[in-house]
Amino acid sequence: MILMLLDGEYPKDIRVRKEAESLVEMGFSVLVVCPRKSGLLEEESHNGVLIYRFGKNYTFYKKGIYDILGAINFVNPFFKRGLRESLRKFKIDHIHVHDLPLAKTALKFKNKISGKVILDLHENYPEGLKIWGAWKTNSLIRLKDKVFFNYRKWFNYEKKMVWKVDQIIAVVDEMKERLVKIHEIDRNKVVVVTNSEKIDFQQNKSNSKLIDSFQENFTIAYVGGIGPHRGLDTAILGMEKIKETIPEAKLIIIGSGSEAVIGKLKSIIHTKQLSEQVIFLGFHPFSEVWGVMKGVNVNIIPHASNTHTNNTIPHKLYQIMMSGSPLLVSSCKPLKRIVENIEGGFVFKADDPTSFSEKVNEIYKDKVLVEQRARNAYKAVTEGSHNWENESLKLKQIYLD
Repeated sequence: MILMLLDGEYPKDIRVRKEAESLVEMGFSVLVVCPRKSGLLEEESHNGVLIYRFGKNYTFYKKGIYDILGAINFVNPFFKRGLRESLRKFKIDHIHVHDLPLAKTALKFKNKISGKVILDLHENYPEGLKIWGAWKTNSLIRLKDKVFFNYRKWFNYEKKMVWKVDQIIAVVDEMKERLVKIHEIDRNKVVVVTNSEKIDFQQNKSNSKLIDSFQENFTIAYVGGIGPHRGLDTAILGMEKIKETIPEAKLIIIGSGSEAVIGKLKSIIHTKQLSEQVIFLGFHPFSEVWGVMKGVNVNIIPHASNTHTNNTIPHKLYQIMMSGSPLLVSSCKPLKRIVENIEGGFVFKADDPTSFSEKVNEIYKDKVLVEQRARNAYKAVTEGSHNWENESLKLKQIYLD
């Protein structure tokens, strides 16, 4: 049995769910071990995946406390207890730990299993720590991050973990090359399994009315988390020129983020007098968001370019490609590489509002080219190799080797 260790809610976590369910479809037994939040069952099965939720009423505040305790020596006491319980209750062969923070906790049980400890790196965590706190204003939180979640501390921890685990999964080629170069590990130790989608993802039903009131507008949509690394400040600043060339243009932002981040973005909107051009719609369920992706004039992924975003990839890239709608991304390395290789969208220079506005204008004017590239993207994810059916085969090989 494969034990997947997750500091998150299952089956809500998209990547973990896809991996777990695919392994079950391939004939493996999979147990997802994660914290138990209020109202959730301790044990249940979902699409063939067994779920064991330990503890009770795992809140945002409790997570914060355990994160700090775990950052002291990188062994999380709460998850250590959960793993111990899991290994008593179930016969486990392999531990597949999701993301860097829990790697050492999982390795504590290496001698209790017959198989591998596999580290699934969803992102460049040490570099992410630099970026995620960039717009935080609370002095106590900034002090906590400086002491417990500073880059150097976590970079050194990452170096130790990638040498100690048996196998590493990265989400993009760029992350693999980074690990091989800076940590000097064997490249055969790292397998790339990216965040693509199943071909039947396109069959998701949509009941969205979110953009009904924007039918007369040229709609530019951002869907996803709102953070300092997402590049939304670049897109918003780009709207200053776009409103002059495309008066009917609207930038629609759907998603959630911290008050500090959203406050910073709204401050830019106010300063640049863009309240008519930029609309925050807040968080909405995917059934509504999917309709937005399919119905707008262009979907954007405007990520800022840094050592974090250049080593990861969002699920929404492949979701947008599945939607058949136009795509505009920043020149972050993975985004640029994928989109340009398949000629599946448009690329603007990251962190450059002028470049963003120029590409939006190109999309507005050249409908023939826009439609061709949208078709190329759709073909790449449905008929080509950019889908989960292709990626998931790599998971099987990890466990067979």
